[in-house]
Amino acid sequence: MRRRGLALATASVAALLLPGAAAAHAVSGIDYRFPLPVWLYGLAAGLAVLLSAPAATLAGRATGTRTSGDLYGPLRRFHLGRIAVALASLLLVDVVAGGLFGPEDFFENPATIVLWVDFWVGLGIVSALVGNVWDFVSPLNAAGRFLERTLARRGSSVTPYPTRLGLWPATVFLLVWSWLELVWDPGKEPRTLVLILLAYIAIQLLAMVTFGTEVWLARGELFTVVARTFARFAPLELYVREPAGECRALLCTDEERIGCPSCWLDAASQERGIRLRPFGAGVRREAPLGPGGGTFVLALLATVVYDGFSQTQTYVDLQSWFVDRSVWLAVHDSFLDTVLGAAIVAAFVLAFLAVVGLVSRLEHASLADAARRYSPTLIPIAAVYFVSHYFLFLIYAGQFTTAAVLDPFGREWVPDVEVPWKGVPGGLVWYLQVGLIVWGHVVAVFEAHRVSLGVLPGARQAALAQAPLVLLMVGYTFLGLWVLGQVLAAA
Repeated sequence: MRRRGLALATASVAALLLPGAAAAHAVSGIDYRFPLPVWLYGLAAGLAVLLSAPAATLAGRATGTRTSGDLYGPLRRFHLGRIAVALASLLLVDVVAGGLFGPEDFFENPATIVLWVDFWVGLGIVSALVGNVWDFVSPLNAAGRFLERTLARRGSSVTPYPTRLGLWPATVFLLVWSWLELVWDPGKEPRTLVLILLAYIAIQLLAMVTFGTEVWLARGELFTVVARTFARFAPLELYVREPAGECRALLCTDEERIGCPSCWLDAASQERGIRLRPFGAGVRREAPLGPGGGTFVLALLATVVYDGFSQTQTYVDLQSWFVDRSVWLAVHDSFLDTVLGAAIVAAFVLAFLAVVGLVSRLEHASLADAARRYSPTLIPIAAVYFVSHYFLFLIYAGQFTTAAVLDPFGREWVPDVEVPWKGVPGGLVWYLQVGLIVWGHVVAVFEAHRVSLGVLPGARQAALAQAPLVLLMVGYTFLGLWVLGQVLAAA
């Protein structure tokens, strides 16, 4: 309750210097009055998404995807991957050292500012708007692959990964990570955060040794799974011209393996390729998500929605309603936040299952098959909402990064940022958010229609079958803009 109230009361970026407010991601420092009620913007955006459904129907069976020529050839001579891994490894050392021995202030310590702001927010934004960069710069992924090669030379074998587990390990890690970010205040303390990071690295390396690095990266390493999931929306596409051998991640079955970093790295350099594609095309061009994949996407979306919702007056009123009826909850406010966050995630999952249940009846298919087909079409929605919610936080809070990284021990080696720049107009922020949200939902509608065309014989039948899903997306549009609008108005 204390942290949420502080986020609502924040009136300038200077208040971000308080660790409790840092995790709330309030768009502080903006003074903006909406020319029209927020609900009217949401209604107009929802209608735009709704009207995209008949537009997708008129597009007919245009299921092909236009792509550019290869972009990898000119880049491979620069060995950018090795350079990036080396730089990321040095940054990791800086983060660990600063977290253990540096200042306690959130924005002066490299552990908190880099991990919570630059890494987590930057990972999602770059993966969604550019492509999967993380797989090729991650020190953890590089260490796991090196360790696997070393053990393989000694004759070590791996344990088969249980198919039914799918992406459930990554989903659990996502929920825990979101809880650390949004609920548990000690998760914003540098030393605690670094100890959690070191434990996470140890768990991940052990799992890679047990199940195989590529198999585990695709299912259990949270940040790799996040990057690969959002990258399905991105315009950069990895592909292998002439695949040879089995996909070590045990995902790909097509002759042309698209969007699989494992196959891409295993291929000879002359067989690797990178090309441009339309945003959202990876939703249907890449391998299926696997068991638990739909829940992972919905959890990505729901946790960001919860982050925004927790900064609204409506959330504070909801908390007060419970606290007024329970003294115990007034003392254990973190437990209440945990329950409310879990309830939002559960509500998103149940709403999707209910809608997909209707779709499955219209398609004469099983609920499991329909959920597996349509859950990837929610990735554009999760991606644009992540970008819309976090981009201003990255702009404002990211200004503290240079000083924190260059002065990890707080010795005043470089000057601190006393007055961060906060000149982004509120109107620009709002209209960017509206544009991003509508764009992502329209892409999702078109991709859902293309998926439906693979099951039903005609465009009209496909449009009818996906109508419940379109209505759900319209609801997501309205809800997302309402939450973003409430946060912006309260800042």
